Amino acid sequence: MNVLLVSANVESLPDPVFPVGLAWLAASLKKNRIPYRILDLCFAEDYEEAISKAIYDFPPDVVGVSLRNLDNVSYPYSVSYLPFYRRVVNAIRTWTQAPVVLGGSGFALVPGPIMEHLGADFGIAGEGELSFARLVLEMEREGMGGGAPRQRSGVVIEDLDALGLPDRTGLDNEAYLKRGGMGNVQTKRGCPRRCIYCTYPLLEGRRIRLRKPERVCDEIEDLVSQGVDHLFFVDNVFNDPSEHAKALSREISRRKIKVKWSCYANPKYMTEELVEEMVFAGCTGVEFGTDSAHPGILKTLGKDLDVEDIRTASELCKQAGLAFCHSLLLGGPGETMETVQHSLDTIVETSPTACVCMVGIRIFPNTRLAEVAAQEGKLEPGEQFLHPVFYLSTGIKEWILPFLEDFSKRNPTWIFPGLKINMDERLQSKLRRFGIRGPLWEYMKTGARFRAYAGSRRAR
Repeated sequence: MNVLLVSANVESLPDPVFPVGLAWLAASLKKNRIPYRILDLCFAEDYEEAISKAIYDFPPDVVGVSLRNLDNVSYPYSVSYLPFYRRVVNAIRTWTQAPVVLGGSGFALVPGPIMEHLGADFGIAGEGELSFARLVLEMEREGMGGGAPRQRSGVVIEDLDALGLPDRTGLDNEAYLKRGGMGNVQTKRGCPRRCIYCTYPLLEGRRIRLRKPERVCDEIEDLVSQGVDHLFFVDNVFNDPSEHAKALSREISRRKIKVKWSCYANPKYMTEELVEEMVFAGCTGVEFGTDSAHPGILKTLGKDLDVEDIRTASELCKQAGLAFCHSLLLGGPGETMETVQHSLDTIVETSPTACVCMVGIRIFPNTRLAEVAAQEGKLEPGEQFLHPVFYLSTGIKEWILPFLEDFSKRNPTWIFPGLKINMDERLQSKLRRFGIRGPLWEYMKTGARFRAYAGSRRAR
């Protein structure tokens, strides 16, 4: 049974993201001796031609399509990716009758409606490494083809180390490093927190499952041998459990791996010892999932941290010379212009390297935020969540956009994706061509210099 794996993500902002989930899936197929090829559409100039050529060169019996995101989760500049995904599936149907199997984190959020919308034959909602291989082998034994859509739940991987290492051989690591500025690695899965909007517990479960630091470092060394000198740890929270983060940092240091890296982190679990270990191991930046800096809003959002945690974590980073960024979500339940001002003032006081500020919170099914929105009449009856639906408090809706436009002029290191402020695809592309590595927010405080440099190069 020949399997064609298609990565359908083509988003390039803030950076093209290496499809590590598909690489894990490939490793599982390889382990089960199932022939496969990977088609990554991220850098394809003509996706239809790329699809036809891949199918001609390697006629598939099954086509797996990975959907990373449904949209850019930005308000008011919102972009749905579903129309493109539909064109991808239609192009596949043009060239082969092989059954189409959908998967990926985007698919798992609303699997039933997406199956129907895209006209797929099968879908696996959740972790697909074991489930997809089993489905392919089942098709081979029983001759299962298309027919009525059939959705399955992914099998939770209890021992992540048993998967081995992700197989990246069918993907362009060099292009992702050149255009995206970094590779990526996952050290754990699962999240026990209760943030009212978050989908991580839905996708990965609430129990944290850890990879051994030794196995993670084996993967890092493999990437470094391929020329990848910057990494991003894609865990939803890298520093919890903190002992695991310390152990991994120490293993990187022990092996003397020459790599720079960054991660997502929770301010609550930053300690002086951990920061020192991370910096010594090559960490250059930390992005805090802060969401708010107002005590009441933090509680409403279900966050397990307080304002003092935010201040302490920021100070630890400054003392260690570690770049740090706060991410904010404005407009949740109970938000007012007063709570917004309180959050912004508090974050400004911490002097972050940058701040990424989102307006409105994307609503997904099976979250507490969806329940609140339904109770408040903010959702249409029978809402399927296929297209972007945002929660935006009535207490700020009328004033927030012009207020932030004005705020951004006084705070040039703040990024507002939904307003397209400091989210410039042309500048991003130029910086990457100049060899800039790592998250671009790490360079926000010298952004003016880079813009001037880019302008001078263009003028020559």
